Amino acid sequence: MLFACAFIGLHAAVLLVFRSQATLVTYPFLLLCPTLVIAACIWRIKRVERKSRSAWILLALGMFLWLCGMMLSAWEDLFEHLPTSVAWFSDVCFFLFDVPLLLAVSSVSAEQPVPFFVWMDGLQALLTGYLTYITIFSVVPFSGAALEPVPISVLLLTYKAENVILVVASTLRLLAQPRGRERRFYAILCAFLWIYGVMAWIYNDLAVTTDDHTLIDLMVDVAFLFLAGAVIFPASPRHQVAEASQKTRLAIFIENVSPIFYTVALLALSMSVMRQHFYAGTIGVFTALVVYGIRMTTLQGRHLRVQQQLHEAHDRLEAIALTDGLTNAANRRCFDQTLVAEWNRAVRNQQPLALLLVDIDYFKQLNDRYGHPAGDKCLVSIAAALQSTLPRGGDLLARYGGEEFAALLPTTDEAGAQVVANRMQDAIRALNIRNETQTGTFVTVSIGIAIFESSHAEAADIVEAADQALYRAKERGRNRIESIAQRDHLRERLC
Repeated sequence: MLFACAFIGLHAAVLLVFRSQATLVTYPFLLLCPTLVIAACIWRIKRVERKSRSAWILLALGMFLWLCGMMLSAWEDLFEHLPTSVAWFSDVCFFLFDVPLLLAVSSVSAEQPVPFFVWMDGLQALLTGYLTYITIFSVVPFSGAALEPVPISVLLLTYKAENVILVVASTLRLLAQPRGRERRFYAILCAFLWIYGVMAWIYNDLAVTTDDHTLIDLMVDVAFLFLAGAVIFPASPRHQVAEASQKTRLAIFIENVSPIFYTVALLALSMSVMRQHFYAGTIGVFTALVVYGIRMTTLQGRHLRVQQQLHEAHDRLEAIALTDGLTNAANRRCFDQTLVAEWNRAVRNQQPLALLLVDIDYFKQLNDRYGHPAGDKCLVSIAAALQSTLPRGGDLLARYGGEEFAALLPTTDEAGAQVVANRMQDAIRALNIRNETQTGTFVTVSIGIAIFESSHAEAADIVEAADQALYRAKERGRNRIESIAQRDHLRERLC
């Protein structure tokens, strides 16, 4: 702040002291201002993440074009003594100064960069420079025709329209940008463009009516010194780390249409050129539409891929949430969900539903004798063996508790459930997992079967019946199969 005040004060003092040579002494200050901004941008570029550098590079490039325009203006005023009533080569640079800034405003978020867009933006920038030359000098470059610069009044109207487009575009982009590092850039750029737009509007109107630079040149200092200070000024804590912020519908809409900002500007420039240079203007319109179409198609494709990846990730997470981490069988949550669905289906279609509860006999002794790693290995082997006995893909095996498994068999009657239970016991015996107990030398299982065919019961009833059947099997010596039919269970409940 002190430096800016001192700079403006020194500039004003020099202009007052050397009033007769104001045109000569003012240019060093006007050249130094954008130079300071370029230096500040380079300083910032070295300190931001790589993915966030493109916006600052575009800002520095815009300042460089403005600096080139001011250098050409100094040459035209001090050495060529060209009239100020028409546009000259310095105006080409001043016009192109806004191109990198508009590209920064209309670019895709740094969180999702697309390298191919950089080349397309470069092509649009080159075409803009070509059309700008035609607009200002009314001739095609390198055609050999005599230059016919447009009047300064027409050029000033073009400048005003250009600045209004930039101010509106940057303001809309700022509204769409959530908190974080990118928002700080757009906040700085938006504030600068508002200041610059107002100052340029006043400056250009005064510059064509007076040769006194005492006051109006100081307005240039204000805009560029503000920008240099804002670039160097440390970020506030809320900008140090990007904050997650839910975007509003308006913000999402603005972000999606922001790439059209540059296309609209290029189309407007191409259509203005088309009146006198049809082919050049047509090329500009065609290029703008093609580039915009490619950009939108690419972004839409990325959006669809992201949506697909999100769905796949959701499916994977859901599968993980419904799977037992040790045995890879379904977990209790998956069993509860499937039981309700299959129960409702069985009631709707009037078909039987079988539930088998399988408990490893004397599993605690195995853990105590051989250790928990051996117990875990036993559970994994038994889960695989039980799964192999299920005859259909629609059957579900789930880890119901610590050493207890549940098998849900849709459209299965008591005879079918008995066949599956016998296969399960045979598969467990074939594992030959050692565990000396009252049931023998190797691991065995007890199985309780419940069969429900009535629509008058509830899903929880089949679990209760299977649990009672399992209790009977364990009570009667383990390593056996017990079943409770629907009628038996209902009779017990009534008693």
